[in-house]
Amino acid sequence: MDYVPKVDVDKIIAEYNLDVDSTTLIKVENLKDSTSVFRVDRSDLIDELYIIDTVQGKNIACHPHIFGKKLKNQAFIAALEAATAMSQLTALSTTNPDSIVVENVLRAAPGYELHTAFRELNAERAFKDVWIRLKYEKPSYRSHSDESALGLNIFYEDFKTLPQQKEIVVLKPDTEATGKTGQKSIERIVKKCEEVKSTIKEIILYGFISIPALKAISETSKLHGIKLVAFSIGDITELAHNSYDMTLYGIDESLWSASGKIRKLGSIVDPKTLDRYLPEFIPGSDQPGDWSDRQTSVHVTKEKKQQIRVDKHLRNSIKLIESLKRISNFTPWQKLITEKELQLLYSILQRFNNSF
Repeated sequence: MDYVPKVDVDKIIAEYNLDVDSTTLIKVENLKDSTSVFRVDRSDLIDELYIIDTVQGKNIACHPHIFGKKLKNQAFIAALEAATAMSQLTALSTTNPDSIVVENVLRAAPGYELHTAFRELNAERAFKDVWIRLKYEKPSYRSHSDESALGLNIFYEDFKTLPQQKEIVVLKPDTEATGKTGQKSIERIVKKCEEVKSTIKEIILYGFISIPALKAISETSKLHGIKLVAFSIGDITELAHNSYDMTLYGIDESLWSASGKIRKLGSIVDPKTLDRYLPEFIPGSDQPGDWSDRQTSVHVTKEKKQQIRVDKHLRNSIKLIESLKRISNFTPWQKLITEKELQLLYSILQRFNNSF
């Protein structure tokens, strides 16, 4: 399928209340012709908010069959574009590399490949890495609606390389759904900075980001007098009933499963990006998915890695998409997108099952 009829685009914008009016294309040097960076102007959100639209970000968001080594490659190329933009639009351009810190929130953050991208662009910009893992006491896949009951606690940390007596910039790649993990990790690095007599002048977020997460993390950064800048992949989403799913647009499957009620979700997205996503995106699907389970392996500590079995991700993706098929009134072209992705997922799952 090569295009979506214009009449359908207009209908989708109206039906799902997509915000296509708050973005402005900005000029950034040395990006691919296929990459666009948009500034978002919304009075209810942070002042320096950007959407970075790459082909690879679109591929990841639209296709859960992309995982493992292919995901790593796609994430790396997307991160190269993001790093190029960040170098021009943030305090990174005027900050000594010794004062730039990547806060790796385990297990998901390293999978965004942001630090690897910065090393590729300039090997001399060897930023400091700090590590923290916040763990839910109960399983949390597609269920972040009650963090207090789940018990979000610090499970592991390593801040040994945190610069002493410096004014630092923090890069924080991660999936920001509720923003609760973001808030806790920021509170922790602020405390650790106080212990070594350093301060944070700017925090830069990168990844899939929701509107509620931005608001929550902004509250924390303001509390400590820290400037917050964010680069969201593709769009900035509303959050589903389960406080987990982050869709471009579509039915809130988690609310329907819990109550039988229909709620339509829409994101902040530039019309150019929407035109590019629509021919490939399954309405209501979760763009990042369970990011950790899409990796080949993940860090559980700075030193220790864990191998990931892909069948869990494949089964979860199939289950969500099959449910969306039942509850959504898909158009013929949306059905085509959905069936194509399901065929790929089932095929990969079958090959995986046959290998065991």
